[in-house]
Amino acid sequence: RYISKPRQIAMFLSKQLTDASYPEIGKLFGGKDHATVIHGVNKIKISSENDRKVKQDLDTITLSLKAD
Repeated sequence: RYISKPRQIAMFLSKQLTDASYPEIGKLFGGKDHATVIHGVNKIKISSENDRKVKQDLDTITLSLKAD
C-alpha cells in the first residue's frame, strides 16, 4: 500500500498527460500488466471524484509538471 498508491497516481497521470497506451505505461512501471494499469487508473479516478484531497493533490502535481 505504501508503494501502490503513489504508483497508481503516477500511472493515472501518465495516462492523462501522455498518449501512452495502457501496455506502454505498464512496461514503464516495471512490466506491469495492462489490466493492472487500468485498475490503478480507475481507482485514482474514482478517488479523485470522491476525495477532495486526492483531487487537490492531482491538480498540484499536474500544475507542477506543466510548469517544468
